[in-house]
Amino acid sequence: MINNEKVGENIRLLRVAKKMSQEKLGQKANVSAAMIGYIEKGLKPLPLKTGYLIAKALDCTVDELIEKECQIIAEK
Repeated sequence: MINNEKVGENIRLLRVAKKMSQEKLGQKANVSAAMIGYIEKGLKPLPLKTGYLIAKALDCTVDELIEKECQIIAEK
């Protein structure tokens, strides 16, 4: 099972690296800034469609959003 907090942390790190606010990311991904905040804090799971939109807005792949978490699961 994917850890929502790890995925949210990955999204936050990518967003900050791109110097984007939650509001700007939300606008680019057509998702509310509040939803971005919930996902980054691990309070909401990342739906596939939303993950795709966020990845596109961050110019990365969905795999990159969850990659670190997948590596941790594979190591167990």
